[in-house]
Amino acid sequence: MNVQVIRTILAGLVFYLTIVTSAAQTSGIAPVKIWGEFGDKPGQFKYPAMIAADSSLNIYVVDQHNHRIQKFDTEGNFVLMWGKKGSGEGEFNYPYGIAVDSKGNIYVSDMNNNRIEKFSPEGKFIASAGSYGSEAGQFKYPYGIAIDNNDVLYVIDAFNYRIQKFSSDLKFLSEWGDQESIGIKLYMPHEIAISANGNIILSDRQNHRISFFSSDGDLIKRIGKFGEGTDSGGMLFSEPHGISVNRSGEIFICDRYNFRIHKFSSEGVFITQWNTVESSDNSRYFPIGIVVSANGSIYVTDNYAHCVQKY
Repeated sequence: MNVQVIRTILAGLVFYLTIVTSAAQTSGIAPVKIWGEFGDKPGQFKYPAMIAADSSLNIYVVDQHNHRIQKFDTEGNFVLMWGKKGSGEGEFNYPYGIAVDSKGNIYVSDMNNNRIEKFSPEGKFIASAGSYGSEAGQFKYPYGIAIDNNDVLYVIDAFNYRIQKFSSDLKFLSEWGDQESIGIKLYMPHEIAISANGNIILSDRQNHRISFFSSDGDLIKRIGKFGEGTDSGGMLFSEPHGISVNRSGEIFICDRYNFRIHKFSSEGVFITQWNTVESSDNSRYFPIGIVVSANGSIYVTDNYAHCVQKY
């Protein structure tokens, strides 16, 4: 084994021990597994965005700046990947959101191509929908996507300031929202999830809050406000991003610039929180995407550390 290989292994071990120790010291909760580093090889990432899980506990990661999707098993072992930069079938231009339906099909918001693409669990292209514009079924930069128990797809249509609904075969169903009702400040909310009772949860990033809507777009409530630092508390956020709901209906939220995860009840009552890294270290660690798998494991994409953490 040459010196360079030894150095690479030692560097990876130091990174793992540092992030695990830091998280445990500040929160009492530490990741049980971390994988990934900067690069374009299998298992490496360039600014991973959102993350999803299927019923077989496979994990799908939007490897945004590599313009591809990577699939892993529950322990982070690489399974397959697909996609490259472009506008053809199965290609991407800075993809962002991802969701999995009841049959295991994967939906990806192909942000800069202004469309949604659908794939089989093996990464085979099935269909796409959308183009740039403001008409029904068109997009101006789709961000987060989520799928309800009936396989209805909800898409954040960012600069049209609306949510669009599609069937599982990507047929347009309806839309709701506008700049006033969504509560936009600088940007449309980035991420979306479906609550246990079918309501829609949006991470209102620039307003530093979480919004709850009915499936038809009626505002139910908003929680949270801006706050930073170790004492920010469960109801204070600094640019919340990814949202996930577990089988019990509990809600998990990535609080990006507070470097932490918040956990709420299904009614939006704060339960607990933990740091994904030492809170004083703001140089590279930014939790952005989150998913809770069927067995309760929690996976978080770290946008700047180019890795996935498993809790």
